[in-house]
Amino acid sequence: MKIPKNILTYLAEMRGEYKVRVTDTAGSFDEMVADAGLPAESVARAVLLMSRTDGMPEKKTGRSAVLAIIPADRKPDLERLSRMFKREMRIGTDAEVRDLFPGCDAGATPPLAAPFGLRAIQDRRLNGCETVYFASGTAGVFIRADRDTFARLQADSWRRHVISHSDKTDSPIANSRDAIRHKVESVTELPAMPGMASEIMRLRNNPYSHASELAAVIEQDPSLSAQLIRYATSPLYGYQGRVASVEQAIVQVLGIDFVYDSAFGLVLGKSFRNVKVGPIGLTAFWRHAVHTGALTQALSSAMDYNRRPSPGAAYLAGLLHNFGLLLLGHLFPEQFKRLNRAMQKEPKRPLNELERETVGVSHTELGLWLMNVWHMPMEIVEAVREHHNANYHGNYSVYPNLVYVANALLKRHGIGESATTEVSDTILERLGLNRIQAEAALTTVMEDDEGLDYIARQMAA
Repeated sequence: MKIPKNILTYLAEMRGEYKVRVTDTAGSFDEMVADAGLPAESVARAVLLMSRTDGMPEKKTGRSAVLAIIPADRKPDLERLSRMFKREMRIGTDAEVRDLFPGCDAGATPPLAAPFGLRAIQDRRLNGCETVYFASGTAGVFIRADRDTFARLQADSWRRHVISHSDKTDSPIANSRDAIRHKVESVTELPAMPGMASEIMRLRNNPYSHASELAAVIEQDPSLSAQLIRYATSPLYGYQGRVASVEQAIVQVLGIDFVYDSAFGLVLGKSFRNVKVGPIGLTAFWRHAVHTGALTQALSSAMDYNRRPSPGAAYLAGLLHNFGLLLLGHLFPEQFKRLNRAMQKEPKRPLNELERETVGVSHTELGLWLMNVWHMPMEIVEAVREHHNANYHGNYSVYPNLVYVANALLKRHGIGESATTEVSDTILERLGLNRIQAEAALTTVMEDDEGLDYIARQMAA
């Protein structure tokens, strides 16, 4: 396993943390991706493009070549690329690839133009991937980089356009998924972050802001004010006094950091207006979201102090983890209604199966696209991405792990769409919790079932 020297030099110059994934397969690029078990949508495929003049290939040099970098589950859109470059483009031959990528194995062309003196254009779909895998130049060896590192590697590339199309054109569901993703990526059609959410974010980023300013913003929304005051009187806090104002709730009970996160999440939710009835209608959605937020917060509070995430971030992760369902209903009401009916008809079937059959895209994918457009923090992105994965490890794994446990526990009370009510010792140990603590957190949250339902009804109204 020897990665070409110019690739290693370039990676070192660009800085960043890299990991290597090795597979024994030495076949085509797609075979190596499959054998390595990599998510194709997060793998960067390098496609050499050559231009034509009067129907004849130009001289085989870097001047006539462009490196297209696209997700591995897609094909280059030659028609669009030709329009963009104002000349006919074709895919380079194996011989041209060998000439322009010396020292690289067949099927392992790296999506790195600079080390080879080429120009590059990168599909913007890769901009939203938190982790990107790419060929190293050596067959069977893939390199993993985070989003920021990969962006540095592509600093000289043109990265603003969609330059690929689905590789599954014979599949109606694949085409539906592609159309949905295209619409989600059209920022003008996405709900903008509400003005109040932006104001809360501005205050949070100001180290000199104080509780009275935050209270003044929240009090612009009487419903939100009532929800926070109601939450401050819940058994989760055990506050015995009377809470008469938002500022008192912030200062004496909830804490400013928690209110920043919880108010921010609740305001975001008001961007979406969907149908109210059904297993994923607004009424059921907000009951699940509010209970999950409360339980992730309660579970995090039971963790060892040195390992404990902030209660506000834990609450926000629970509140937002299924936001993809809101986006589905907001942008695609017909598909949403179809999924809602399917869940009513077959309540015991896993949600992800029904999503594949009726929509062609999962709420997790939709949620991720939205979180990326809204530039949400990584702990929330990971909670959206991995909340169904009991085995997830990563820098922010505490958040999806907490949400996973909360979802399984709440399913015992008929809340949410978790496929299980079981919580393994492994995931509890990873969080530093035991079963007694988990059950105690659930009991505390369900003691305030009526109060949490009040907040959910306000959100669904």
